[in-house]
Amino acid sequence: MGDRQNQNQRAGAMDLAKVVFFGRTGEEALQFFDLEWEALKGRRLLDCPGGPGAFTALARRHGVEVIAVDPLYGLPPEELERQALADIGLHNERASGADHLRPDFDLDLYHRGKRGALASFLSDRRAHPESYLAASLPELPFSDGSFDLVLSAHLLFGYSPLQDGGLYANSPFDLAWHRRALAELRRVSRGEVRLYPVHTVSRPARLHPYVEALLAELPAPWSGRLFHPSYDQGFEGETPGLLLRRPGSTAHGVSAEGARP
Repeated sequence: MGDRQNQNQRAGAMDLAKVVFFGRTGEEALQFFDLEWEALKGRRLLDCPGGPGAFTALARRHGVEVIAVDPLYGLPPEELERQALADIGLHNERASGADHLRPDFDLDLYHRGKRGALASFLSDRRAHPESYLAASLPELPFSDGSFDLVLSAHLLFGYSPLQDGGLYANSPFDLAWHRRALAELRRVSRGEVRLYPVHTVSRPARLHPYVEALLAELPAPWSGRLFHPSYDQGFEGETPGLLLRRPGSTAHGVSAEGARP
């Protein structure tokens, strides 16, 4: 086990050593969750964690209700901006020296998008603070079945321990934590949860080893399957998302590839 761990914690591995406050544009989120605005009309969504992302702001413009949660939302706006800009710089530094991205991936363009998302987030949070709540997994301040659709991106799987394919050498987000977090996401959903990404931070990327165990443990009547968005974050290999459903919910725009019981 020690040899395997040391091999994975190689010089070229990307170890962030913390969860960065790092957001995506609304268009990126729509793409990696494999969603369409028309299919979301009339549904109440949770974005957990929302980070300094623009999805909630863009959804509002399309008439879709989203509540975003993040443990840092209790900070004042100037501190949120400072933290996000520092973490964009940290990610750029670490990603530039890591070996998991394709050589042709444009990191500068990618990070410009993050700064644009941050500006949109700060503006929308000032105008609609009720849509942004300070909270974190694995305990959320919502009643059972509060949302039609629960979304979670770039926390589960990605921040698992480095030796398991994640970004974090001494991560607290091990398989036991994932079990609790996934149970909480299901609890607050009326019937649909989408997670992205569910692959390793490696080249080539592959399905994260936690996925099989978590799918095998899903309680009835929940079921899960992979979906394959067209979103490009610079990886090559297997880069799926995970859709969890229970009977009575309707999944929109999801590939049937990779279906699992």
